[in-house]
Amino acid sequence: MKLFIYFIVISGLSVFLSACKKDSKPEDSFIKIYDDQNGNKHFYPLSMAASGEGYLVLSAYDGWRIHLMKIDKEGEFEWNYELPSNYVNAIPNLIQRNGQNYLVCMDAVGLFTYVLKIDESNHSVAEVSSFPNILYPTYAYNSGQDIYIQNYNRTSYETGIHRLTSDLASISQSGSVNIFTDVEERIVNHVTYNGNRIPFFVSSTPEQNYIVMNGFYNYSFSLIFLNPDLSFAGVYNGAGFNGGLAAISPSGGSQFSLARFSYDNLYYNAGAALTPTTIDIAESIPAQGQSELDAKKPVLIKDVSIKGSQYKAFLSSTRSNQILLSIYSGGSLVGKKYLGKNNPYTVSDFIQTEDKGLNILIQAKIMGSFDRIALIKLSKEQVEAIVD
Repeated sequence: MKLFIYFIVISGLSVFLSACKKDSKPEDSFIKIYDDQNGNKHFYPLSMAASGEGYLVLSAYDGWRIHLMKIDKEGEFEWNYELPSNYVNAIPNLIQRNGQNYLVCMDAVGLFTYVLKIDESNHSVAEVSSFPNILYPTYAYNSGQDIYIQNYNRTSYETGIHRLTSDLASISQSGSVNIFTDVEERIVNHVTYNGNRIPFFVSSTPEQNYIVMNGFYNYSFSLIFLNPDLSFAGVYNGAGFNGGLAAISPSGGSQFSLARFSYDNLYYNAGAALTPTTIDIAESIPAQGQSELDAKKPVLIKDVSIKGSQYKAFLSSTRSNQILLSIYSGGSLVGKKYLGKNNPYTVSDFIQTEDKGLNILIQAKIMGSFDRIALIKLSKEQVEAIVD
C-alpha cells in the first residue's frame, strides 16, 4: 500500500492531501483538508451538493458567518466566497431546484429569512426573496414538489413551517405548533455555534401524506407529524430538551430509520414502525444503544445504492473523534467502517457520487485547534467492501 502526502496552494486556499491507495486512480479515494491562509478562522462545514462537474460546499465560519466553496469531482479547489456580513445563520442544507442551487439564511439584525440563489459564474449570491415574518429560520427542505422552511417565532413561542410558492418568492401555506415556553436562548446558541447544535429536521414520507418535522413543541424537543395542509397530525415528545430524535429517514408506509438521543446516549433503529397520528414519547421507540458514539454531534441517515441494492447508511462521530459509517439492510446491520485516527473528525454531510463511491464532508481539527473543512472520498470498491 502506497502512502503519499502533498501540499498545494490555489487562489489563497491551501489544500493538504493524504491518501492511501492500491491500484486505483487518483480520484478514486482521498482525504483532503482545505486550509484558509487566515489561520485564525474556524470553519463548521454544513452540507454539500452536486453542481455541474463538481460540488458546492456550504459552511459556517467564525460563528454564524457564511462560506461557500466549489470543488471539482476530484476534490480540487476551484473557488470560495464569503457572504456579506448581513447574511448569517446558513440553514445546514443546500436546496436544489430546476438545476440551480439555493441557500436559506437569516438577516444579522432583523433575524428574518432570505432565500439566495448561488451564482457560480460570478462566485457570488443573488437575493431571490426575503420573508420579514419568518424569524429565526432553522431548516429548509425540498420535497421534490415544494420547498419548506422551518423557523422559531420568538413572539408567539411557536415552531413554524412554511411552504413556498414555486418561484420561491412568497408563502403559499403556513402551519405552527406551540412550544408554550421561550426557547430563544437555545436558538441563539444554536445559530451562533455557541453551544450544542440542535438537530432540526424537515422531511416527508415517500407517499407525500405526512410532513415529518423535528423541532420544539409542548415543552420538549419533539418529532412532529403534520398533514399535507400543515395541520398537526401526531407527535413523539422528547424527554424535555434532553432527549428526542437526532435523525430520521422515512422508508415508506409506517417504516422509518432513525437515531434518537437521551442525554449523552445515542440509539439506532433502522427499521422502526411509527404511527404518525399517535401522541407518544420518543423514548418509547425501540432502539439499540450506541455507547461509542457522541450524542452531541450530528447524525446523518441517507439511502445509498451498493451493488444495485438499496441500503440505509448511518454516519456519526465517535467519542474518540473518529467517523463511523454503518450500513443497514431491512433494519439489520450488515457492515460498518471507521474513518480517521490521528486528527479529530466530526461528521457534517455525505453524498453518493456518480461512480457509486461516497463523498463525506467533515470538520477536521488540525494541531488540536484549527477547525477546517475536509473531504473524505471512499471509492466504489471501499463502499462495497463494507457489506461483503
